[in-house]
Amino acid sequence: MKKFIVMMSLFSFACVLNAQTEKWEYPIKPGSQEWRMTSYAYKVEKSQPPKEILNKWDTGTLFEYCMNYPFNLVTWMYNDPNFGFKHVYEQSSVWQEFVRRKDAVDVLVKYFETFSFERLYEIEEAYIRGIEAHKLYFLEKVVSKTDFTAYLDVAGKRKLANTILQTHLSKQNFPDRIYGYRYNSSLCALIKILESDLSNGELSLTKLRETTRDEYFVDAGMDEAIITKVFNYINR
Repeated sequence: MKKFIVMMSLFSFACVLNAQTEKWEYPIKPGSQEWRMTSYAYKVEKSQPPKEILNKWDTGTLFEYCMNYPFNLVTWMYNDPNFGFKHVYEQSSVWQEFVRRKDAVDVLVKYFETFSFERLYEIEEAYIRGIEAHKLYFLEKVVSKTDFTAYLDVAGKRKLANTILQTHLSKQNFPDRIYGYRYNSSLCALIKILESDLSNGELSLTKLRETTRDEYFVDAGMDEAIITKVFNYINR
């Protein structure tokens, strides 16, 4: 399958799909006068691919579109990015379709496994670095705040938990750069996986939010407890 290129931002993006999937272009071109003159709601409406086309895309193609969805960064336009994430997700047909795909976990795991914080912080331009960091945060929110885990079997949950655990442990090597929401997003993803497969409720999202003031601060003791619990879950 020929590779396709997607270049997209809040103000300028284009989508080119490979020859084996049906080509789709945005009716309103971002950056054009029409784009600037139309309302946010109208732009969101026009940025949703027709369902008959969406259904034809393989999950890899769908994921690329999701990662370049032009409204992902709206997450940070709210005082609480958790609320911002919910707003973006609920208006996006591509993200909702991705969550429902049975093979989405394989695509997600591959992304986490190839993500490198070392490479991230080698990026000199702060804006580009911020966009790349946000992609990881957004994916961790996909796991913790949607029905993503509901479509996984036990093996898939453990594989995903192990992958996100390694990502979280890598975050600890950059305490001056990764903190607050971007630190706790992996913890919340891990807890969601545990809760989806355990019924004792020892580590609930409610408890985490109460302890961390809605995920902004993390308690060192809880961080260690979560990591231990996940490690035991993966290896039992």
